[in-house]
Amino acid sequence: MGETKVRRKGQSTPNPLASDAPEADPRLDDRVFSIVRTLQQEIVFGRLKPRERLLEEEMSVRFSVGRHVIRAALDELDRSGLVVRRPNRGATVRDYSASEIRQMYEVRCILHREAAMRIKLPGSPELVSTLRSINEAYRGAVEKDDLFEASQLNDRFHKVLNGACSNTFLVELIEQYWLKTASTHSRAYATRNMGRIAETIDEHDAMITAVESGSNEELAEITIEHMGPALDILNSNIYGI
Repeated sequence: MGETKVRRKGQSTPNPLASDAPEADPRLDDRVFSIVRTLQQEIVFGRLKPRERLLEEEMSVRFSVGRHVIRAALDELDRSGLVVRRPNRGATVRDYSASEIRQMYEVRCILHREAAMRIKLPGSPELVSTLRSINEAYRGAVEKDDLFEASQLNDRFHKVLNGACSNTFLVELIEQYWLKTASTHSRAYATRNMGRIAETIDEHDAMITAVESGSNEELAEITIEHMGPALDILNSNIYGI
């Protein structure tokens, strides 16, 4: 269908099958990290709506922390593109226009294609095995109707795949735009579009086959096609296009 993430000090290397919880900046303490994680999930899954105000006083009560902790969390969300902070107006959930979403998807297509073309194929047995394991876990989460876990595993699948391009800066850009459009490519989960979710399992399998067979062009083509339906769902459900 991720977001620049920095591992917290002392945090172990993530298990590829583990839920893709956002990794905190080492400057942030555990309270800020927890609030950022919670608000990211609520924005991505539509519990917090575009343009909805995030009031420091209310959140301070909700999370039982001081307002300085809330400000730090909002600063982090502002940097990631999920929240907008304006002087004397507070913070609101970021709202992108249909045109802005389309432009960001155009950028994502460029970035994902570059990553797919740079992966050394055929992929290593370890890469293929990891992708298969994640997709099977993804399939299991869908079958159990655990769509939040499915969304996290979908993110993890693409992070592992894109990471195989071995270009740190390209991966960083992909993650930044992944997070900016997170509420878009998670729309199928948020709206329980089970038909579309089932299709993504087969599309992941096709990507794995391309990685294993050694076709960068095929992998790039499947990856780009995989992104299209999320934008179509958003245009239909939100913008009525």
